[in-house]
Amino acid sequence: MSDIGIITLSDIIILVLAGCAPGLVIGAMIGAWRGLGAGRGRRILGALVYGLAGFGLAFAGWWLYFRMI
Repeated sequence: MSDIGIITLSDIIILVLAGCAPGLVIGAMIGAWRGLGAGRGRRILGALVYGLAGFGLAFAGWWLYFRMI
């Protein structure tokens, strides 16, 4: 019996992280650029907030894409 078709939970997590990484990076770049105010700490906070938002949007986009096909 072959186990080629078996996908584990760790495989799914790695695929999700790889698929949503561009949204995370682009969101973090926009957040650092916007900065949510003045100062270095605000740039880091902006990068975190916008990065997570970009990751969430990319995840939602992939989720909808795979639900439609």
